[in-house]
Amino acid sequence: MKNKITNIEELQAEIARLKTVKMEQEAYLEHQFGILKNKINKPVHFFQNMFAFLPNTASLFSNIGTKGGAFQGDWLTKSLRVGLPFLVNRVFFRKAGYVKRILMGLLSSQAAGFFNKERLAQGVDAITSWIRKSTKKSHTAKSGKNRRSDYNFGIPPDSETY
Repeated sequence: MKNKITNIEELQAEIARLKTVKMEQEAYLEHQFGILKNKINKPVHFFQNMFAFLPNTASLFSNIGTKGGAFQGDWLTKSLRVGLPFLVNRVFFRKAGYVKRILMGLLSSQAAGFFNKERLAQGVDAITSWIRKSTKKSHTAKSGKNRRSDYNFGIPPDSETY
């Protein structure tokens, strides 16, 4: 609607009209954005409520949209989150239905979040220390009679070298 503005009063009236139109449009867009946001969040809320009885699965959906998202961690955690559900579905649940596959995929991705480099290193250290202890015990058991303290290679006390 283009009107020819001929004087300052008409200009000020047009500026005021445009400001009210701007405020009305902003309010309308904020309302529409709120409706759209609620529509997008409904599936997330549905899955949160559906898996609320399982431990630690609600956190999977609550991390979506945050910085880092649901897939945070080191390279081991990220690769296990992707690879473990694929492996579980392809190897163990090959002929299972879709519901079982989806549930096992969610659970295995949560289990993959438990592992990281530090926990893997701690497990390897525990295994190696256990192996080292068992090998030390086997060496001492084999050489029980032949210890170095049993042998005396020095000069006998009754010798003539005194």
